[in-house]
Amino acid sequence: MANRTPEQIIEAELSWIASLVLFFSTVYMVVKLDVLWVAFGIAAITLYVLPIIRLRDPFRALPWEMTLLLTAPIMLRVSESSRALMENVGWWNDLASLAFAFSLTTLGFLLTVELQIYTDVRMNRPFAVFFVVMFTLAVSGFWELGEFIGDVVYETDYQGTNSDVMRGLMWSLVGGLIMGAIYDLYIRAMSVKRRETLGLIHLWEVPKWKRG
Repeated sequence: MANRTPEQIIEAELSWIASLVLFFSTVYMVVKLDVLWVAFGIAAITLYVLPIIRLRDPFRALPWEMTLLLTAPIMLRVSESSRALMENVGWWNDLASLAFAFSLTTLGFLLTVELQIYTDVRMNRPFAVFFVVMFTLAVSGFWELGEFIGDVVYETDYQGTNSDVMRGLMWSLVGGLIMGAIYDLYIRAMSVKRRETLGLIHLWEVPKWKRG
């Protein structure tokens, strides 16, 4: 702790608080047997704790703003008022879809970061952004399939109409494109010191491929 600045300590604490909200929201989804959101929560928590465990440094927690993006859609799901809002506010469902797309894009971004850090996978900046967008669309497609299966098995109506599905996928594309561009600019603008603290220093430093 002696080598950490007050700003770094505060940032880590904010990230930990947001991660606790994510954790307890996931536990709530487990109690509710909401399988899709349990899978989302577990994936998000895993990507969150991996750098901390691997590097044995609690200050390698994700930036608090990323953790909030991961937490936002599952909190909308947990909130008892969200269903009423979806039924009475026309744009609320689109807002929830966009928040979900932002979270999926954040998961894709974190996966890209951790592949670069912990494996031999290397991506240049354009391909990394493309990967994040395609990851968002792919998971959204599987998510809609999971909702359809859940509706058939449990006789629920979470998926809604075909128009609702297409609108959700459209917002996933929009959210993926927006957040892909934002994360590109985000890392460019981040100071070297903060990148070192968060373990993101090597994200865009792609070494030359070895030639046989």
